[in-house]
Amino acid sequence: MKRSKWLILLCVAMLTFLSACGGGTSEQKSESNGSTSAPEASKDKEVRITVSTNVVGEQAKVLQQITDNFMKDNPSIKVDFSAPGKEYENTMKVKMASNDMPDVFATHGWAKARYGEFLLDLSGESWASSVNAAIKPLVSDDTGKLYVLPLDQDKAGPVFNAAVLEKYGVQVPTTYEEFLAACETIKTKSGGEVVPIHMGGADSWPIGQYFDFFATPLLISSSQNYGAQLLDGTFDWSKFDQLPQMFKDLQTKGYLNKDVLTAKYNDSAKAFADGKAAFGIYGPYFIEESQKINPDLKAGLMPIPSIVAGDTPTFAGGEKTTWGIWKDSKNVDAAKKFVAYFAKPENVALVAKSNQLPPGLDGAQMDAGQLTTYYEQYKDIRVLPFFDREYIPNGMWDVMCKNGQDLLADGIDVKGYTANMKQEYDRLRAAN
Repeated sequence: MKRSKWLILLCVAMLTFLSACGGGTSEQKSESNGSTSAPEASKDKEVRITVSTNVVGEQAKVLQQITDNFMKDNPSIKVDFSAPGKEYENTMKVKMASNDMPDVFATHGWAKARYGEFLLDLSGESWASSVNAAIKPLVSDDTGKLYVLPLDQDKAGPVFNAAVLEKYGVQVPTTYEEFLAACETIKTKSGGEVVPIHMGGADSWPIGQYFDFFATPLLISSSQNYGAQLLDGTFDWSKFDQLPQMFKDLQTKGYLNKDVLTAKYNDSAKAFADGKAAFGIYGPYFIEESQKINPDLKAGLMPIPSIVAGDTPTFAGGEKTTWGIWKDSKNVDAAKKFVAYFAKPENVALVAKSNQLPPGLDGAQMDAGQLTTYYEQYKDIRVLPFFDREYIPNGMWDVMCKNGQDLLADGIDVKGYTANMKQEYDRLRAAN
């Protein structure tokens, strides 16, 4: 019995010793890691933020991957990432009406005009001073408010098939007069085998793109600027007649594909890729689309030619991929962390590369493929806002597109196009 009692006492003593050692070891490990072991209740509380973008396809996958990396590096923040595609705009209109916005959201070109009152000022963020000078005026205002993080910057203008221009001895035009002369040369020298401008008019939006591009050099970029009148409602719409006349003349002179009203965007990409079209009134994304068909395609980006004497070419530009923060978000700190993570140079570079566009922040490397040469060549060209985003009421894009189709189909004439524009302009201004 004495031996058994001695063994029991020895086991109790050893257990007590091991328990004490275990507690001490835990504290020592905490100290050796440079942190204190807080009680479970005081650890970082999990925060969940909602993030929504209009971006789709491969570009959306890039945003999703960066988001996944953010959650790995910030395990206490969970992100509900949404990319609803074509439903995005309508969804956001509903959310604006109910004042129930995502914590972080994309503004798809409308940071100031549409979403401005919902957005937090980001001018105090550490990355704000790096916003590129070309894009800054389009995402900030005169008070200094910075509406969004611009991950890349849209610089759009017509594109050209470099091999076609070289074959027919055509220089990249800088004025509209030179542009028409180039079209005539290509039509004549190719014997009709190459169409100067291919347009997928059945999709309607490529027609709207023409009006959006060339309204700026006609009405905005020169010294005779009608921007103020368009904004305050005093614009003399008879001055707009020239634009639909210019467009109709392209068809009359044979500079557009004969099937312009039945051709689609994909048809334009194929004609461009196959060397059957010289110009595309689209944007740099059109080159990437065409290279899927012909990887050896050599194509270039050009500024929008000037129209008024004494003016210079311009790019249409503004936001492309952006993140803004809802000013009434309950998770502003977490949202700021998320946006700041995307503002890292390596992440900005990834997003810009996916769109083949210049980065929106200085310090991020530009890799826009063969377009890099053109962005660098034209780095000093003025970038003005897309006409439809800045100078006419929201809702008029479809008006430009549909009336352009009717004009080509001889359903309306030039005066009819302008009359319809004015009617909708007045109606939408009153409604807004």
